Amino acid sequence: MLLGRKGTGKTAIYKFLEDSRSEDINGYNTISLNFKDYPWPAHKLYKESLASELSAYEKSWRFLFLVKLLSKLIEIKELKRQDLSRELKWAKKYINKVFGNPDPNLMEVLFSKLSRVKKIKGPGFDIEDIDFNIGEFSLDDVAENKELQRTLRSNAFTLLSYFEKVYIDNVGTDKFLIILDQLDENWLDGEIEEYSKILINLINVCRNISINTDFKNVKIVPFLRTDIYDSLRFNDKNKLLQDSAIIINWDNDSLDDMFFERIKKYKPTDLKLDMSKKSGSVFEVAFVRQGTPAFKFITRRSFFRPRDVITYFNKISDVHTNNKTGLYTSKELYSAAIETSTSIYNEIIDEWSNQFPEIERLLDVLQTISVETFDFERFKDKYNNEFSNATEGDLRRDLNFLFKNSIIGQKKQGRWEYLSSLPNLKMNVERDFRTHQSLKYRLQLVESRPNQK
Repeated sequence: MLLGRKGTGKTAIYKFLEDSRSEDINGYNTISLNFKDYPWPAHKLYKESLASELSAYEKSWRFLFLVKLLSKLIEIKELKRQDLSRELKWAKKYINKVFGNPDPNLMEVLFSKLSRVKKIKGPGFDIEDIDFNIGEFSLDDVAENKELQRTLRSNAFTLLSYFEKVYIDNVGTDKFLIILDQLDENWLDGEIEEYSKILINLINVCRNISINTDFKNVKIVPFLRTDIYDSLRFNDKNKLLQDSAIIINWDNDSLDDMFFERIKKYKPTDLKLDMSKKSGSVFEVAFVRQGTPAFKFITRRSFFRPRDVITYFNKISDVHTNNKTGLYTSKELYSAAIETSTSIYNEIIDEWSNQFPEIERLLDVLQTISVETFDFERFKDKYNNEFSNATEGDLRRDLNFLFKNSIIGQKKQGRWEYLSSLPNLKMNVERDFRTHQSLKYRLQLVESRPNQK
């Protein structure tokens, strides 16, 4: 499992693995599944009504994985010009006929002809014997008809049992890496609790497959936002986090190394840089306000995510004018902070609009405070103006949300810090808070605290 906040580079890693040759990733053949446009309501049609909430979707995930594993296994054997066994020939024909494609995508697996199949027949029967009911059924038809739903589930899970045996008996030494990205996309407001259960089932399936010796050559890696994983409730969650999760974290130095690689790749060939300064080499001056290195000035106005740094540099490029040195000036660095502030504000809205619909109103609270630095009472006053029916518990929850996501921070050893820069930072309501510097211009905040009545 790969965890990271939105913008930390999960999709970049996903695309790297997706494009990698098997010989470059320890012999694994990649099966990439992107859920950006996935119709989550349709997945609910595969829910087992008699199973517990934490296992009701497990078969649906196993079904999806086995369809993709068999498709890939057949493809590999055919590329190697290996003869397909009788069972694999049956599976190939079945996949093609039921899903309409020898390598069905997510939508084709989900919206298959399974609700029309009268009876699933195993590898001992000719595929031509498959018997379909007359007529086509749309997703809406299935969603409104309990009998069609039962047929869909019964056929899918019967096929799953056949596919599992065919896969286990024929996989040999081939290895597979299934990667799943953008699992947090396309969620509908009001359905988050049910989607969370679907994700818990997914994680349980990944864990069970990882310890099943019949699937020892399969690794399934969901790419998840850290906050979404934190919100899930299931047994052994912390143990799984410690044993099986990779968490993407960045600091100033690792971001500097990352961005310097981009600079070396894309800089004009005739531009001479002082490589010892790494990313700071593209600026005319080594230090800017308060003696801060130019690159650190940027990261302190980010949530220590590659996306934020790239956005800031793009804004610098937008305001840059050609000069003798070919380098960026400190004036351009400061000017770009204004547009970057708006971009980061929009990123926060995009990141949280589904899971935390109140996010825009919470940012409005920070804007009405008018200053970067404020105390708890000041926040409480403005918060209650915006959320007139909120309880003290609501206020504390939302303040903690802002702190947990580095939108606000507090001083530690004389300097303002945020969880993105200091992961072990603890909130103390007795001390002043400060809105993150990246939001200063978009929220129109000033530094000094005015006289407060």
